[in-house]
Amino acid sequence: MKILKNNWFMLKWIYQYTPGFFFATIAEGLVWGCIHSFTSVLFIKMLFDRIESAAPFEQIVSVIGGMAVFLVLAYIFHEWYWKFLEPKAEQELHSQMQQTLFKKAIAMDLACYDNPEFYNDFVWAVREADRRAIAVAKEFGKVINRGFSSLVIISVLFTVDPIIVGVICVAVGISVAIRLWQTKLQFHKEEEIRPIQRKTNYVNRTFYLADYAKELRMSNAGELLHRHYDHAVENIVNIHQKFAPKLFIAGLLRSVAVSTLFDVGILLLLVYKISVQKTITLGDFAASLSATWKLFRQIQDLMARLAKFKEHSLYTEKFRAFLEYQITVQDSSSAKALEAPLNEISFQNVSFAYPEASHPTLKNLTFVIPKYRKIAIVGPNGAGKTTLIKLITRMYNPTEGEIRINGVPVSEYTIHSVREKIGITFQDYKIYATSVAENILMDLFSKEDEPALQHSLAISGFSEKVASLPDGLKTELTREFHPKGTVLSGGEQQRIAVSRAFARDYDLIILDEPSAALDPVIEYELNRKLDETITNKTVILISHRLSTVCMADEIFMMENGQIVERGTHGELMRLNGKYAEMFRIQAEKYHQEENYETKNI
Repeated sequence: MKILKNNWFMLKWIYQYTPGFFFATIAEGLVWGCIHSFTSVLFIKMLFDRIESAAPFEQIVSVIGGMAVFLVLAYIFHEWYWKFLEPKAEQELHSQMQQTLFKKAIAMDLACYDNPEFYNDFVWAVREADRRAIAVAKEFGKVINRGFSSLVIISVLFTVDPIIVGVICVAVGISVAIRLWQTKLQFHKEEEIRPIQRKTNYVNRTFYLADYAKELRMSNAGELLHRHYDHAVENIVNIHQKFAPKLFIAGLLRSVAVSTLFDVGILLLLVYKISVQKTITLGDFAASLSATWKLFRQIQDLMARLAKFKEHSLYTEKFRAFLEYQITVQDSSSAKALEAPLNEISFQNVSFAYPEASHPTLKNLTFVIPKYRKIAIVGPNGAGKTTLIKLITRMYNPTEGEIRINGVPVSEYTIHSVREKIGITFQDYKIYATSVAENILMDLFSKEDEPALQHSLAISGFSEKVASLPDGLKTELTREFHPKGTVLSGGEQQRIAVSRAFARDYDLIILDEPSAALDPVIEYELNRKLDETITNKTVILISHRLSTVCMADEIFMMENGQIVERGTHGELMRLNGKYAEMFRIQAEKYHQEENYETKNI
């Protein structure tokens, strides 16, 4: 029942997105069903019977001519189907299904990416979905083809000897049972190999992506990855060897014990009937011999196609599970858009723990960020700083407590309306293989966007660099698709990322380590511009460099998921606690570096 349900689910997708292809596939199956049954059985019987009965030559020619006309029309349809309709339908189906998967992926909980099992299924679904849909459509057409031709051939054989049909059915039944066993073995083999292939794919990626090129040349990382790759390949080979004996036996049984013995047995039966019993004509013998072999192959292939549906069902199950995954961070039925400016943000006893984590990342946070305040969040790695930002941007829901915007629980607003009021620079930002403008806007670029883009570039201190690029804002970044594309340095990429936070009129600006890749001079200039230009925005700044946060209206010092100190830079220095200690350590480091450089001048 599940097999039927899953494959019907996929057929409905095909019908929904490519109805013409769906019906043409049925027609293609019927046409080839006619070709298989008419040309190899009915045509042979009609031709031999007329020859044996000494029919006029004109009758024989008319039979051959009729078959020739039918074949010409059938092959015209066949070529049109495969050369014109099928490639177009395949691309349309690919596009529609991938777009659906993309939308689902964006809507999925961020926590899914932390779950290796779910992530494996997600990758599998994306990689297999449209390919399996096309495969299901083709199998569907083949089933119609084989089923129709088998019915016609069976009706002919019944007129000769029903025993032949019975023998064929028994042989096919055994063959199908073996095929189902093969399919199950093959699926389990792929299921064991799939997680290991992710590792080989990862190693493959590292050797051709620019991100890893320098380190691979300056270290033994390449040798390390080679060893991991060899180990993964060895495991894959072991899995192949593990399943090989059973797959060998299954294949041997199907090809020798069933096919060969069946062919010999049916041939002997027909020879006995025509030469000893003399109960069939030469036309019956020729048609029956051809029909028997054809029917066995057709039914065997039909059963194999039906068995394939089981395989498709197993893959479709992953696809359906991905599509039917219940998102936890989503709009409630009563959620409304946040139309007013995003002013105040408050946390009330908020705690959060990642799925499967042994302890919470954030613990009982309570604070208020008023309108137009510049808040800095500092602390050691793992303190929960970035996790706090993920809660504000609704990447996760709090495990306990409540987050409010403008005094209203954030869950009462739609996620999109909250996010569109936030400009953010992520710590682990990415540069895309598109133009400079599209990388900053994270959207399509139009001429009307240029003033906002220039403003954002001025804040990040990147205007002069962009102006010097070959095509300015339209310059393509990376060489993924353009051999002359511009490759930016780490600091330049970071300034593109910083520009994103100011490319629109956002109410809240979040900067997560915005100067990590910048040198001290550029960092100083960025801090100065941020302080001068952001006067009517609420800002949340995360930084390990405490020199960056001195200008903040309030600093949150975090440790072990809690705010352990808060105040201005001056207040925290006078408090002489953890923040002051961290600041002095960093300041001493800067002094040591300065003294070292002075001595070496």
